[in-house]
Amino acid sequence: MKTPFMVALAVSSLPCVALAQSQHHNEINEVIISASPLQEDSAGIKQSVSVLSGENLRNKAAATIGESLKDELGVTNQGFGPGVGKPVIRGQSDNRVRVLQDGLGTMDASTVSGDHAITTEALLAERIEILRGPATLRYGSGAVGGVVNVIDNRIPDKVPEKLEGAVEYRHNTGSDQDSTVFKLDGGAGSWAWHLDGIYRESNDLKVQGYAQEPEPGEEPESTRGYIENTDTRADAFSAGLSWIGDEGFIGMSFSQINNEYGIPPGSHGHHEEDDHDDDEEVELIRIDMEQTRIDLKGEWANILPGIELGRFRLGYNDYEHIELESGEKGTKFFNEAFEFRGELVHREIAGWKGAFGTQLEDRRFGAIGDEAFVPKSDIRQGGLFWVGETTHNQFTHELGARFDRQTVDPDNGSKISHNIYSLSAGSLWQVTDEQSLSLSLSRADRAPVVEELLSNGPHFASQSFDVGDRDLDEETSHNIELGYRYQGPVDLKLSIFYNKIDDFIFKKNTGEENEEEELDIYQFQQQDATFRGAEASLVVPFKDNWQVEIFGDYVRAKLDKGGDVPRIPPLRYGIALDYQAYNWHTGFRLTDVKKQNHAGEFEEDTDSYTRLDAHFNYHVDTAAGDWLFFAKANNLLDEEIRNSTSFLREFAPEGRLSLELGVRYSF
Repeated sequence: MKTPFMVALAVSSLPCVALAQSQHHNEINEVIISASPLQEDSAGIKQSVSVLSGENLRNKAAATIGESLKDELGVTNQGFGPGVGKPVIRGQSDNRVRVLQDGLGTMDASTVSGDHAITTEALLAERIEILRGPATLRYGSGAVGGVVNVIDNRIPDKVPEKLEGAVEYRHNTGSDQDSTVFKLDGGAGSWAWHLDGIYRESNDLKVQGYAQEPEPGEEPESTRGYIENTDTRADAFSAGLSWIGDEGFIGMSFSQINNEYGIPPGSHGHHEEDDHDDDEEVELIRIDMEQTRIDLKGEWANILPGIELGRFRLGYNDYEHIELESGEKGTKFFNEAFEFRGELVHREIAGWKGAFGTQLEDRRFGAIGDEAFVPKSDIRQGGLFWVGETTHNQFTHELGARFDRQTVDPDNGSKISHNIYSLSAGSLWQVTDEQSLSLSLSRADRAPVVEELLSNGPHFASQSFDVGDRDLDEETSHNIELGYRYQGPVDLKLSIFYNKIDDFIFKKNTGEENEEEELDIYQFQQQDATFRGAEASLVVPFKDNWQVEIFGDYVRAKLDKGGDVPRIPPLRYGIALDYQAYNWHTGFRLTDVKKQNHAGEFEEDTDSYTRLDAHFNYHVDTAAGDWLFFAKANNLLDEEIRNSTSFLREFAPEGRLSLELGVRYSF
């Protein structure tokens, strides 16, 4: 272990030696945290929000949101091959983590099954916010794990002084992936406009060893050195136009995304027999996805007495994807949806400043075809919420309250309704100028969603026979989190959390098989569960331009009646070293991930691994614009990595050693 560690350290440091005597160059940019309804850089909000922006976002942005955020504290990736990646926050995923496109839901089918991709692009984002605590109640009571808000500029809120834009190209050797991105912003007078687009294409993902490890003494049944049927092709385009006034703005955007990707073959699945012999061939499943979306957005100051600001977001979405089985069209999923959120920021009342609002959602969702395991349904949800903040001397307090009602009205049965109540509170004590303590408490309901209630049938893309339960009750989460922050010569962050979830809904592998379809049966069930864990990060600057970070996170999730919650990330910790001076920025990140031996009933454990990644950036500023040349080395130790959060960990490991090279021109 020591030898590759020292070699990688030396290699990543070589470009820095020549500049060791140069002065440190820091570029500080103002970041407005949209999680705060008050549009203030408040101490309380900062404690519950992590922000990726600027060069940090450029270094971490990848083909999926989950892959882009996998190195953030408390966040891991739930992959389903390289075409799908979803964020897991403190062991919570799917319907407990709400992914937003600039404040509104993505309105896709990503929560229905592990093989369904999220329809948002990290490469087009201006910044990505990871929210916890009272701030999440603005976006939905079901986000008990957290919220990921991907913020772009597709609806401009200001007129640029001149034409601005960027073009980026990157190539990744791990799958021969080519990505091209462009952005363009302009305007005149009171009008501002925005254009952006992306095209991405890749071949099968290269891996270390066999895609599926053979049993001792048996012949391998999978490909070696790559994962079959994992090539991808995606393109997206959006255009936005806004009118900007002295007191606010109003604008709209149109976007279109197309994404086709393959699903890694499982250990057994949908087979077709050859007419000429007894051999069986596994049908390869591909997803052909399309989404058309229209968004409206507006903000205006002083619209009513006592109201400082009013804002609204309205989105319409037409989504569908078709599962292609060996090139033939199979099951079609569709989601036609409207979503609205409006807020009024009120002036101070009894020392509290805050915002109250409403959120409405109306969608028609379902599946069509022989494998339509989710019935066509009309789903409506309406919510009312208030979030506020007050400060007294060294103390900042936050409160949030929300009420929602959800109805699911399937074509083949009676209507199902749930009422949802949520409360959240947080306090920050600024002990000294450098030290602070924070405490947050929450009680939040989550209503079961349509796939948990009404699934009944085979889903070959995920290699499962899914069975729902229309009698499922609401989940109730009771969460407490204690945090400590020191910002002085070093930056230290510590947090511990305890989350007790009554009637926790999970997709359990029953260990039984549907004989007709030859698929494992997964049943949505409820049990009380407990999540507890800790996160820590220590950043130490030294020798002018150098900075070292030591980090770690851990979550343990158990069912109260015995057993483990499935697909939970194990303990991980590591060290990162960065060097920055003038136009250079380089560093590496070493992460040790322990064995997951609490995988859950009928689930496979995953082995420990050590991952080493490195990055190198070089800036060139010219009169015409700025150039950024970058390189990323992934999995330098060439480890075989099987992610415990993935449904396909046995059949689809993460990629082997790869190099990503790119260039970005901004003006």
